Amino acid sequence: MTGSDKPAKKGGIGNIIGGFVAGLYSVPEGIGYASLAGVSPMLGIYSGMVPVAVAATATGSVLLMSTLTSAIALTMGGILDSTGYTGDQIPQAVFTMSLLAGVMMVVLGVLKLGKVVNYVSNAVMTGFVMGVAILIMVGKFDDIFGYDPSGFSNKVVKAADILLHPGDWDYTTTIVGIGTIAAAFALKAIPKLERYALVLVVLLGTAIVWILGIDTVLISDEATIPTGLAALPIPTASMLPDLSMMPTLLLGSASVALVALAQGAGIRPAFPNPDESRSSSSRDFLGQGLGNVAGAFFQATPTGGSLSRTAVSADGGSTSRVAGYVAAATVVLLVVVFGNVVGQIPEAVIGGLLFVIGVELVMGRMPDARLAWRTGMTSRVLFAVTLALTLTVPLQWAIIGGAILSLLAFVVSSGSRIELRRATRDDIGWRLSDDVPATLPSDEPLVLQYSGPNFFADIATFADRLPAPDPVTAGVLVIELGDLEHFSSTTLKSLGKLHGRFASMRSGLVLTGVESNARDVLARTGLLAQIGEQNVLPSDAHIGGSLDAGWRRGHDLLAELRGTTS
Repeated sequence: MTGSDKPAKKGGIGNIIGGFVAGLYSVPEGIGYASLAGVSPMLGIYSGMVPVAVAATATGSVLLMSTLTSAIALTMGGILDSTGYTGDQIPQAVFTMSLLAGVMMVVLGVLKLGKVVNYVSNAVMTGFVMGVAILIMVGKFDDIFGYDPSGFSNKVVKAADILLHPGDWDYTTTIVGIGTIAAAFALKAIPKLERYALVLVVLLGTAIVWILGIDTVLISDEATIPTGLAALPIPTASMLPDLSMMPTLLLGSASVALVALAQGAGIRPAFPNPDESRSSSSRDFLGQGLGNVAGAFFQATPTGGSLSRTAVSADGGSTSRVAGYVAAATVVLLVVVFGNVVGQIPEAVIGGLLFVIGVELVMGRMPDARLAWRTGMTSRVLFAVTLALTLTVPLQWAIIGGAILSLLAFVVSSGSRIELRRATRDDIGWRLSDDVPATLPSDEPLVLQYSGPNFFADIATFADRLPAPDPVTAGVLVIELGDLEHFSSTTLKSLGKLHGRFASMRSGLVLTGVESNARDVLARTGLLAQIGEQNVLPSDAHIGGSLDAGWRRGHDLLAELRGTTS
């Protein structure tokens, strides 16, 4: 049973508990994901503050938690590596990405283009998420085993090198890392502790290392961790987006936005609003975008809908936006009061935590992976190629490449969905068949029913399937367009050529089932007059009505043509 299936606790207590647990998770996960991206752990923590609260106010899905996710972190890290920003430039590059990605999300939301993510296929997203999960598993092997080989840019190859050189491991660090993994899975096996396992293992691991004085690398050894009120993300001149970086980061920010929105799109159906109010992906785009724009001025990384954080919150009993405010306030409280503890968390514990998260992501996506693999060759290729891209090239290119593959698959499949069938009358009514002749008959009108997309690339295929007029005997072609609600410019051009070719060979064309808006387009472009108003017939609400009207007009036109050609 998922979090959305469990009965929520009534009243404000559910929102407080759910938001508090989500806030607890935000600290260790934020640190871990910031580590994946190669940025300060504080930026990961700050991503659980302002972006979460602002998105909670504006999204249509009231339970959606918008914060730093693993996929966003890895994509962001790849962009930072490719752009070459270093030192003090890195934070400003991160905030600039937050601003750019946020603006893009807001624009998509305002234009109500929430369905744009539907064009990224399930096979592509499954391959991408599976690849990201594997990168999370192996991405911090250097922290788990205490050995960081140089000369490797690919995380999978680097992890393989680490495993092949056990003699170079720091065994104290290895014990802490492996122990963290074992403890996490052990705690998750206890039903009452499952939802708190990752938080508990971080606390236990930190406490054991501190009590026993184990010599291992701590977060404070790698980064400066502020404490008290100084730990809050107060805007300063050096911690704001840099407009001069925008040209360099524009394409990368678009890929971050796509990753964030695609992940967030899965939250709305998984966690519907408890009050049964309707939400929309466009409204969720807007909310996540506003969270990013605001977060850019409060030292946050790019953020997006987090399925894990939303699930934790829902499992705790959240029923409204209040849970998002509580989660953000919890992170603020933890940073101000317990900021010293953050610096004492061992890097090996965070590495072990990420390994567990990666394993869970892989296992969670296995049903989707099996489905993609068994569906057919196209789905299998999309999944395999996207997975390979994710593991071998920077993630911003992997998701863009996957999106392009999805669009290509859509275009190819659109052409294959064209149906052109012959309609003939018998004593019962209209009967459809695939018997489309190559040449127009002369004894009666030929009635064809068209169904399929109105995509410009499909029109040539459609035209090729139409019968040719007989050069000797007049004929009439009736095309029923009941499923075509509008005409593209390519369709109009093709119809003009078709009518001209028929007229030059003393044959006629009748269009029936034409919607009113499509008829208006024909009128504006002059095609209505060219084809003849009497030969463009409206749609009919009755089944077969458009076919009947086209059949009658076809007979009349055939008689007219025979009269003029006799």
